[in-house]
Amino acid sequence: MPADAQLVMVTPIGSLRLHARNQGLSGIVILAEEQEPASRRATEILPATGVPEPVLRQAATELAEYFAGFRKDFAVPLELPGWPQFSARVMAALRAVPYGETLSYGELAARVGSPRAARAVGQVMAANPLPIIIPCHRVVASHGLTGGYSGGGGLRTKRWLLEWEQRHRLRS
Repeated sequence: MPADAQLVMVTPIGSLRLHARNQGLSGIVILAEEQEPASRRATEILPATGVPEPVLRQAATELAEYFAGFRKDFAVPLELPGWPQFSARVMAALRAVPYGETLSYGELAARVGSPRAARAVGQVMAANPLPIIIPCHRVVASHGLTGGYSGGGGLRTKRWLLEWEQRHRLRS
């Protein structure tokens, strides 16, 4: 596989640029678009750098299943950066947050053994290279508001993902 293979797919929240390195998915970029994230366009896979490698095809298939309301967990292999220990703990705890559920930044900080580190948790999540698969959209502010989101349409995208998962939570 090339050092960084790419694939672009169109989803209901806009285009996603998938990156793969070595044997795993290394990045997802939610591209900002002018259209509303809730538009009901069909998911479409567009190769960005030639024929997609198997890991990119797997990631695109799993994400298409997610956006169809049928996938709640991802199996695609990941190529994660060498994070500092705190960041690695946050990302591992984040991956364990179930589909359709939310928790606060403070609750996530407590889960990783640093109950006063809610802001640090937010900073780690802002650097999340794999949104949706590492579900940072499931973390909200303690007062129940959405909090921040750096992908695509920002908070509009986060709200769409949360509402999508709530609607499809009980679907088998």
